[in-house]
Amino acid sequence: MSMVQQAIEVSAPVHTVYEQLAAFENYPRFMTGVRQVTSIGADQTHWIMDVDGKRREFDAQIIERSPDERVSWSTMEGPLLAETITLRPMGETKTQIVAQLEADIAFLMPSDRHGQESLNRRLKADLTTFKGLVESGVLGGRPIPHGASSKTMGSRSQTLLPGMDAPSPAAVAARIRNRNTPAPGPGAGWDTGVAGTARMGGRTAAADMWGNGMINEEERG
Repeated sequence: MSMVQQAIEVSAPVHTVYEQLAAFENYPRFMTGVRQVTSIGADQTHWIMDVDGKRREFDAQIIERSPDERVSWSTMEGPLLAETITLRPMGETKTQIVAQLEADIAFLMPSDRHGQESLNRRLKADLTTFKGLVESGVLGGRPIPHGASSKTMGSRSQTLLPGMDAPSPAAVAARIRNRNTPAPGPGAGWDTGVAGTARMGGRTAAADMWGNGMINEEERG
């Protein structure tokens, strides 16, 4: 398991940046390997990724969408992938993004031998792509998804007192996994074969559609 952190400054107001990061359907446009993110509830999303040429799917819980401050999410079961993004206004027209990403390297980059170093470069590249999309106006002006105005998503509230740090991806993931306590029934596993419910590494019977207008690795250059 590896966790990396990167920061970048974007020439855009904090609210504009927040709107784009709170809209998870935007993530395929800048996050490496992500092909489609679909809302399956007020605080849950279904992800489709390309991992070394193989289709992988999982559900993620949105832990926090604090307007103009923070976005935090994590996989609900299976291999860990979690992220906490904190926004800091740098005047009226600039925003600093601080992103912490924690991942099961064996899942996310199974053929990569450099582990955390590669994950760090990957996060930096994703933030750079996001910066370019926002500053060029490709991302912007899209409505915040329903429920995004809530300070914290899920059944428990979270208040950060002055001086407290934002929760790490590991803490976010642990909170989710502790909440998902029911034991699986006989034969339960990742390969469910049910569209929209397959966990990470599962397959669905749905057509292999990535959606429209999404940026892939070749288009990034």
